[in-house]
Amino acid sequence: MILREKQILRTSMLATLAAFSGKNFASASLRHHLLSTPAWVQAKVIYGFHPLPSEPDWIGDAGIRGKQAAFPRPDTEGMAFFVGGKIVTGPHGAGQPEGGQAAPPPDLILVPGLAFTSSGHRLGRGGGFYDRWLAAHPETKTLGICFSCQMVDSLPIESHDIRVDAVFTEAGFSGKGAPHP
Repeated sequence: MILREKQILRTSMLATLAAFSGKNFASASLRHHLLSTPAWVQAKVIYGFHPLPSEPDWIGDAGIRGKQAAFPRPDTEGMAFFVGGKIVTGPHGAGQPEGGQAAPPPDLILVPGLAFTSSGHRLGRGGGFYDRWLAAHPETKTLGICFSCQMVDSLPIESHDIRVDAVFTEAGFSGKGAPHP
């Protein structure tokens, strides 16, 4: 039952994102706000993601300056993060490092999703890669990254679904009383 609800919501959110015409402006605004958050300023090592066309471009043309950035490479065992290497399109359509070195532990991980609640619940794309990684690294500060149109009041939740510490959109932190990691 929950799997069906999640799939219906994924389909709906993908349609919402396909119709969203303000991605470039919203991404620029998100980048501007993100760079001044305490979590970003204090972090030395940031685990991020190469955004799909429907996701916020938190990197931008200037790239990531002054931080060591690592990106995920999923495999049959889960997901690991790497620095360096050539970025190639992975089997799930996202950019991922080919080669490179295993990343040092992160100070902050930016987490993509199709939908988020203000309390940090997240609906991913269904592979479970981030949920498994986050469950194995509960001490890492997590920041969900999305557009405001991806914020929802509630999500169908299963026991293996891991919440993020806070959600960040083009308007800044989302949700009343949202934590600021």
